Amino acid sequence: MISLSEYKQHLLSFYTWPIDGNIDEIEKRKKIMNEKYSDEYFEKIISDTNSFIYEVLLSETVKYDYFKKEIDDDTTSYIDLNLHGGWPSDTLFVDDISGIIISKYLMQQVFGSYLQIDVECDEIEDTSDEDILSYYYRYYIYMQGFPENIDEIKESFFGKSKQLVKGGNTHE
Repeated sequence: MISLSEYKQHLLSFYTWPIDGNIDEIEKRKKIMNEKYSDEYFEKIISDTNSFIYEVLLSETVKYDYFKKEIDDDTTSYIDLNLHGGWPSDTLFVDDISGIIISKYLMQQVFGSYLQIDVECDEIEDTSDEDILSYYYRYYIYMQGFPENIDEIKESFFGKSKQLVKGGNTHE
């Protein structure tokens, strides 16, 4: 997994518009980052994302190229270092049930840049009272676009699995 210094370096060096690539703008972002975010916060993001990766890899649905986890609400947030155009340096998905913070950038470092991760919502009509029209919402973190080498990624996280081979008695 990525180190704290590597993650912070990514946040400082990420930009979309060329104006954000000059040294003065990077220094401004560094100042904002140091004032706005603590190292403990970034370490929590790294640790929580790493734990979430294990959860994703253990899921049976990954072999079908998706992962879905229910959450209470869309609590998506951003690491904002005042990039031009309003771009975030990273997108964070907060699972308010467990309190973990999941980094889109860190997830894509493990699963590749084609990984799509978003908060999706199902709108469900509440039919419990026929006189009142109301809806409730189910939110979930939804991921798709896992790489073809998902077994290699699992192996890098869990080690090589040993398979039990059933054979005959060789002592006869």
